[in-house]
Amino acid sequence: MAPYFYLLPSCEIAMFAAEMKIVRTILMAVIALLIGGAGAFAQNDRSLMRYVVQDGDTIFMDEIKPARIHPKQTMSSKEWKLYYKRVHNFAKAYPYAILVADVIKETDSVFAARGFNSRDKEKYLNSMKEELIDNFEPIFRKLTLNQGLMMIRLIDREVGMTPYYIIQRYLGGINAGFWQGVAKLLGGNLKRGYDRYGEDKDLEELVGYWNRGEFQDLYFMIFAKPLPEIFIPEKFREPFYKAFDEEHPSKKNKRKK
Repeated sequence: MAPYFYLLPSCEIAMFAAEMKIVRTILMAVIALLIGGAGAFAQNDRSLMRYVVQDGDTIFMDEIKPARIHPKQTMSSKEWKLYYKRVHNFAKAYPYAILVADVIKETDSVFAARGFNSRDKEKYLNSMKEELIDNFEPIFRKLTLNQGLMMIRLIDREVGMTPYYIIQRYLGGINAGFWQGVAKLLGGNLKRGYDRYGEDKDLEELVGYWNRGEFQDLYFMIFAKPLPEIFIPEKFREPFYKAFDEEHPSKKNKRKK
């Protein structure tokens, strides 16, 4: 039997190829983001807590995030299939989105705590570069189209960077403009930010399950098997600075003056 893509009309083959090139371009930019993203992202939840002083007592004030009440699901057979597919793809994509965000935040923290100057930062990032490309490029390339796109949306959620911004910052404005044009032809928009209360509310619901420790049970209920383990390269199972400290002990105790 002929491969599946041989059975597709030529226009659909072209669209599929273009979509895959967009995802691979962004994923390569994500690797660049890992290498050079320290200090360049905005944490979504970083804010100062408000307070009032009443009768000599300091009272801290904060907003309680809204709780979601999930009604009994009444979906068609087609909608359930799409939901199952979303849960499956989320299980593949979100752990890597968290990993990308953690590496960036960890690197940012190391730079701040140790007072690295430009030369120190370059040395640290160069030591990461080869390991990141060798370990993560094969993993990211194995993600399906939908999983890759979902991971990119979730990276935006974690570090506040749209796909367009990632490409523009790390692969240049010409690349960003070109792929934005291709994405628009395919009905997409690389400039669109993550919208947890709008277009991305279905993803946000799954993030809620994950954060409450309920996603594993949801996955088992749907697929009747445990949540699959995600492969994390050995050198990134612990903070990277530990390996860096072993190779560059003189930098280990450097602190911000």
